[in-house]
Amino acid sequence: METRRSAALTAGLPASLVPIAEAWVERFAARHDPAALRPEHVRLATVSEFAGTTLNRQWDWYLANGEDPLSPQPRADVEAFAEAVGSSEDEPAAVQRQLREYRNRYLAALIARQVADPAATAETVEAWSAFASAMLRAATAYATRRVEQRFGRIRTADGEPVAFVILGMGKLGGGELNFSSDIDVVFLYARNGESDGRKCVSAETWFTRLSQRIVSLIDEVTADGFVFRVDTRLRPFGDSGPPVTGFAALETYLLNHGRTWERYAYIKAAAVGPALDEATSSDLFDRLIHPFVYRAYLDYGVFESLREMHAMISAEVERRDLEDNLKLGPGGIREIEFIVQSLQLIRGGAQPELQTTSLLDVLPKLEDDRALGAAECKALREDYLLLRRAENLVQALRDQQVHDLPADPLDQARLTLAMGAKDWPGLRAEIDAARGRVRREFENVAFGAEPAGDSRFLSLWQSGASPTAWREALADEDADALSKRIVAFREHPETAKVDAIAGERLERLIPVLLDAVLDGPEHERTLDRVLGIVGSVLRRSAYLALLLENPEACRRLVELCGKSEYIADELARYPVLLDELLDPRVFGEGLTKDEIAAALERRLAREDPGDSEALVEALAQFQRATLFRVAVADFNGRLPIMKVSDALTFLAEAVLGAALDIAWRELVGRHGKPRFEADGELHDAGFGIVAYGKLGGLELSYGSDLDIVFLNDSRGAKQQTDGGKPLDNAVFFMRLARRLIHFLTTQTSSGVLYEIDMRLRPSGRKGLLVTTLDAFERYQAGEAWTWEHQALLRARSVAGSEAVADAFGAIRERTLTGSIRRDTLAADVVEMRQRMRGELDRSSAELFDLKHGVGGLVDIEFLVQYLVLANADAALIEYSDNIRQLDALAATGVLDLDTATALQDAYRAYRTRHHHLTLNGQAPLVPAAEFAPDRAFVSELWAQHLSAGVH
Repeated sequence: METRRSAALTAGLPASLVPIAEAWVERFAARHDPAALRPEHVRLATVSEFAGTTLNRQWDWYLANGEDPLSPQPRADVEAFAEAVGSSEDEPAAVQRQLREYRNRYLAALIARQVADPAATAETVEAWSAFASAMLRAATAYATRRVEQRFGRIRTADGEPVAFVILGMGKLGGGELNFSSDIDVVFLYARNGESDGRKCVSAETWFTRLSQRIVSLIDEVTADGFVFRVDTRLRPFGDSGPPVTGFAALETYLLNHGRTWERYAYIKAAAVGPALDEATSSDLFDRLIHPFVYRAYLDYGVFESLREMHAMISAEVERRDLEDNLKLGPGGIREIEFIVQSLQLIRGGAQPELQTTSLLDVLPKLEDDRALGAAECKALREDYLLLRRAENLVQALRDQQVHDLPADPLDQARLTLAMGAKDWPGLRAEIDAARGRVRREFENVAFGAEPAGDSRFLSLWQSGASPTAWREALADEDADALSKRIVAFREHPETAKVDAIAGERLERLIPVLLDAVLDGPEHERTLDRVLGIVGSVLRRSAYLALLLENPEACRRLVELCGKSEYIADELARYPVLLDELLDPRVFGEGLTKDEIAAALERRLAREDPGDSEALVEALAQFQRATLFRVAVADFNGRLPIMKVSDALTFLAEAVLGAALDIAWRELVGRHGKPRFEADGELHDAGFGIVAYGKLGGLELSYGSDLDIVFLNDSRGAKQQTDGGKPLDNAVFFMRLARRLIHFLTTQTSSGVLYEIDMRLRPSGRKGLLVTTLDAFERYQAGEAWTWEHQALLRARSVAGSEAVADAFGAIRERTLTGSIRRDTLAADVVEMRQRMRGELDRSSAELFDLKHGVGGLVDIEFLVQYLVLANADAALIEYSDNIRQLDALAATGVLDLDTATALQDAYRAYRTRHHHLTLNGQAPLVPAAEFAPDRAFVSELWAQHLSAGVH
């Protein structure tokens, strides 16, 4: 070949690789006209001997078929080829040749794609996996016809054909095949049966013949190479097990013999080759594989086995010289897979969105700041793709199943060129940096050794020691009470009935808990609460494993039980909340309005938007977990009382909005959107939720009811929905409200979302469940009592239509500035206060009722409401909460600044004390002298502004 032409084809290649490229061009020119060669062809042949050989051998085919060797065939063409092979009448040797030649062309083009585009790694491994599935499908169809010709079809006793399944495992199941990977498969058949041909054989015999033919077509090495190496050792009992397995036998095996490493492996299980009908797929995955792999809860019981697997991986790296191994070496691909699949195994039962075979798909779904933060997930993804690209291109050199970085300088130069790197040292440094990051993450999820408590406590527990022996070992001022409590728990029938695994975990956990209890204050009270929680999870011992495997969570549990009866009760009632103790944000981060709303949106996004029940269950889980996090932050002093109320209020608003969205979608899906005609035009009718009381005043506490009112803005003519089954708007909104109330008050596994109080709607219990804005305004202007205007002062829109919210705000302003009966205002306020005190005040000579006592919380609220309503203008009524209303009273001169500030301080002090008493299950009563100056101050203001007062 003339020198100028050769130089043009090798231009841009590193000097060390030019001789290799020139030699290939010469070999090519000896067999073909080189006129059609382009520099890209030569570049590909230079970085991949396999691709170069394929181009040389099949160049005539490319020319005859008008195909570009650098472009992988479209998926539709691959499917068409597979279908043609499946229906071929050729002999097996001819079919083998067709499969291998097609495979080599397709792989060479994929290598070209991988070299040309550094961002194409995910695309190429997925395409290569899909290609493998198509080849299995082709081989299965061809082999099936050959077996049927001799034996007929396999049918059940009732004549139904029996489904054959190829289960892809490992990288094949995950859609992540590298260029020279084995394909790990398990051959299965759905049910027993017999063939209906001239010679009758069992299903096992028939499907064994079929699987052998498939393996021969795909795996056997011929003069044309192979399609894929097939590995079937992941089948039940491995090499000693039968080649094919029935679903019933698989179920028995998994139940009786399945080990943790197999659960880990079956994460990647996916049907490949022949498509499955829905019933077969459900039987296999929903009934067999997923229940085996994923437990219905957070599976911390698997930590011990994962720790052993982690140790085995680490030991193998140390034992073997794997420094250059991209897959098995330190920080290699296997360690990324272990990180991801371990977390899937632990969390997949509780988070169905993690039940996927693809590492790249599941990785971003692991972002929760408990195991992997967003930055770690992003880095792992980038490092995984870099290592997989390097692994692909190392294997592309000679189509060999190798994973080591090359030691030969020419191969290093080839890999450098293929990766688009500047030089080998730079590429090696980039790969080493990625592996270093992976190794650190791998060690972070090492599932380190369990904490060990006092060995004396372990011996006493194991021996069933007496209270006297425990008392001597505890050596604590509360030893007598503690010893009796421990022995009572040890001898309780529920403790005695636990299974062996739970019993073993419990005996390891008790010493750890006792150490933590004795390190803190209030030993007797703390131990009682801790054992109450432990007792509630004895039958779900994965929670015992959670505490054993997470010393920090165990410490937090004991600490919180010492501080709060409320938190201990929540954990005992809803043990799933123990998982929240793993999150470092549990002490107060992530509780702003935007953060709560964003977290709820992410949680609901995991569910089917059309499954209302699942959405409400997810809503309840989120609400309970967030309530718990607020309480933890509260009792650890991270949130002052006003911030606690803010967080609880923001949570309630987010839940109300989400529940309303679920109910709205459900009804609109059935009946269409509510519309009305006004001013000659059609308008959408809106629905809104108005909050009163503590929710309206941004003062919600943990057990608060939600005082809410439902409004809509439908008016004019043609008030009905626009769907196929139209409803009058009034009926639509009534059903919407009832559905919403059902969602909010129904009992879920995580409890009831909220208790709802609707009595503040116009006309109270006698009034309509949903009121139009026009009717609401008429009622407020002409019929509402003074106490209802007091309530309206604390009202605000919290969910639903923005148009309804704006209209409500305008009505509220008009009412509070123009419809207040100021001539009787003072008397009305005092009369209502007298009635409430007579019914609710529990004060005595020794005790002060923080809420209803003279000079207490309600007195401050009524005083503020009176002063705002008596002097109402837009500036005074802008806000619905007491603190900002007091700011407004000071700003407008109704109160001097010192007085307003003192009232705010008293109000906060009362609320803080009331709050913590309530959370510890105590009545909101304090010694009469505790707030004496504050009470006197509030009473003096009552006398000053409401001279007809009750004091």
